[in-house]
Amino acid sequence: MPRPLHESEIEREEAEDRWSSDLVGGSSPLETSSGFSLGVAEYFLEEFGERQVHEDQEAVYVVSGVGEMLVGEETFPVRPGTAVYIPPGTVHSTRRTGRDPVRVVYAHGAV
Repeated sequence: MPRPLHESEIEREEAEDRWSSDLVGGSSPLETSSGFSLGVAEYFLEEFGERQVHEDQEAVYVVSGVGEMLVGEETFPVRPGTAVYIPPGTVHSTRRTGRDPVRVVYAHGAV
């Protein structure tokens, strides 16, 4: 039976520009079907870090912080309340432009 899980129970994955935690699916102990996953991440650098590309689709919702997202060839300003869809195979990255990190909730889904 599924159980609630707090993000403090999940080990963070560290990268040069961010940390992230898969809360549901992915590397989380809460398994899902069809490649669905949900997680949280914080981007703390003022420069775009490593570009990411996934075979699945991704949705990102900004919870706090002010920054920019690079999606494909375009850069967009983001702030709390901003949602971004990233199609499969699209290069993307996030950076902060304000004082605080950009904290996001992300979801991946099979195509």
